[in-house]
Amino acid sequence: MRPGPVAEPFTEPGEVPTALPDNDVLGRCVRRNRDALGPELGRALGALQDDTLLEDACGLDLAVRAHAPERCASLRLSSLRETCAFRASIVAGRPEACPAAPGLRGRDPVCVALAARDTSLCAAASLTERARCFALAAGDSRPCEALDPMLRPTCARDLDPLHALLPALPRATPHAPDAARNGWSTAIEDASVNIPVGWLLRGVFLDENDTLWFVDPALGWPAVGAMAVDRTLVGVRLPSRRGSALVLDARLVAVGVPVLSTFDGSLRAAGTLTHATHRRGGRVAGTLIFDGASAGRAVHLELHFDTFVRDVVMATALQ
Repeated sequence: MRPGPVAEPFTEPGEVPTALPDNDVLGRCVRRNRDALGPELGRALGALQDDTLLEDACGLDLAVRAHAPERCASLRLSSLRETCAFRASIVAGRPEACPAAPGLRGRDPVCVALAARDTSLCAAASLTERARCFALAAGDSRPCEALDPMLRPTCARDLDPLHALLPALPRATPHAPDAARNGWSTAIEDASVNIPVGWLLRGVFLDENDTLWFVDPALGWPAVGAMAVDRTLVGVRLPSRRGSALVLDARLVAVGVPVLSTFDGSLRAAGTLTHATHRRGGRVAGTLIFDGASAGRAVHLELHFDTFVRDVVMATALQ
C-alpha cells in the first residue's frame, strides 16, 4: 500500500500552496466556489440558507486528495458521503474502508477491487458494474462503450476525479467460476441435475475469524419466516480449512418447505473443502451436504462450489 500524501490546500491557478489547518482549507474552498457561482445558482443557495452542498463538495475533494476516507464521515449529504468514501478508499488503497454495496451485503465490489489494486476482483461486481470497474482501473472510458447508452454516464462518472490520482492498474484476468461447477446437485428420475447458483459465480465472503460465508449478497441470511418461491435460499458459515467438518451454522429454505436450521435441529449440514483460503481473491472449492425434515417431508441437497473469496468483512455485516 502506498502512503498517502499530506493534503494539499485549495489554491488558485498559479498560487503556491501553503500548509493550512483543515478548517481554513475548507473555508477557502467554500468561499472560492461561492464567489464563482452564477447569480441564479447563488440566489437559489442563498434562499435555501444552506452551505451544505458547497461544504460537502470541498470536503469530498479534501478527503480524496488527502487519501483519507475517514474524513468522509463529516459530510452531511449521504450521496456525497458515499461517493467520498468510494473515491478516497480507492485512492488510499484501503479496501477495508470501502462503503457498503448499494442493496447488497458486504462492501462495494468495484471499490474493493480498485482499492486492493486487483482487477481480477472486478468479477464480484454485476456485469454493468464490472465494465465500470475495468474503466476506472484503466483510466479509460472504452469499457463503458459496450453498455447500453443509458448506462454509460453512470459507468464513467468517477473516471475524471480518479484518473489523475489512481495509476492505471494492470489488467488481470477476472475470476471466472464455471456455472457447471457452482450449483445444486439433485436427483430427478434417477439422473443427477445441476441447478446453477448465480451469486456463487461472484464469490463468497470470509470474515475476521477465517470463516467462510455462503450467502446471497442481495438477500442475506435467510429470515426465519422466509419462503422459497422458485429457488432454494441458503446461508452457511463454514471454517476455512481443507477437509471435512460440520458447518458452524446453516439455514436452508427449499421450495415448498419451511425454514430448516441447524440451530433448532431441523437441519444437519456438513462441508468438505478441497481448496481453502485465508485471503481476498483466493480459491474456494468443495461441497456442502444438507439433510433435513419438516412437516413429514425429507430434504437432501448438495451444493457444489468452485469459486473465490470476493472480500474479507466483519461477520456482523453479512446477516
